[in-house]
Amino acid sequence: MRYAIFDLDGTLVESMIYWRGFEKAFLLENGIKEENIKKLSKEQWIGSDWIEVLCEFFNKEYGFELTPEKFHQWGINFMMRKYAEDVQFKPGAKQLLDKFLSEGVKMCICSSTDRAIMEPLLQRFNLDRYFQFTIHCRQFGMEKNNPEIFMHCMRELGAEKPSEVAVFEDALYSASTAKAAGFYTVAMYDVTEKGEKQLKELADQYVTDYAQLDYSKLPE
Repeated sequence: MRYAIFDLDGTLVESMIYWRGFEKAFLLENGIKEENIKKLSKEQWIGSDWIEVLCEFFNKEYGFELTPEKFHQWGINFMMRKYAEDVQFKPGAKQLLDKFLSEGVKMCICSSTDRAIMEPLLQRFNLDRYFQFTIHCRQFGMEKNNPEIFMHCMRELGAEKPSEVAVFEDALYSASTAKAAGFYTVAMYDVTEKGEKQLKELADQYVTDYAQLDYSKLPE
């Protein structure tokens, strides 16, 4: 095993529960009781900017005067607090990183989360010592439904072909992209991923704890 590309949220750390729940956290923090919290229907999300939709919904239902900019900044601050104080490693993740580091595996993070937002977590756990670099979708200009972001990571790590590289993901869409591009794919369970069944079928290995990982099957 020489090369590994890691997602962060839901793959290395237990943070997706906060990303998926900060709308509720906003309402609770602003005086709305849990029994009074209403949810948007799927139809209300379609074809719209989700922050704008939420702001309109919150303003209408709860009488806020919320702008997308204000809500976006609240979300950033909320997640940075969670990264700084509450987010923990996924089961076996730190041990896996320590093992790979000791064996000289070249690793990077490829994340949809901006570097500035995750910075408190990187500093708290001194994560940069494990990784050659971090790549972030918005800054790079593409999401992980485009294989080029994984190919870029591969080349930067020094690998010549996808089959030499293990990609660690928790989301079906990004794992599917990596698998289709020829990468060895390890999927980590996360409670927020609704495509668990498909992810199990797709991945070369599927784990709920990295202690379950079969190292003998990883790329040589």
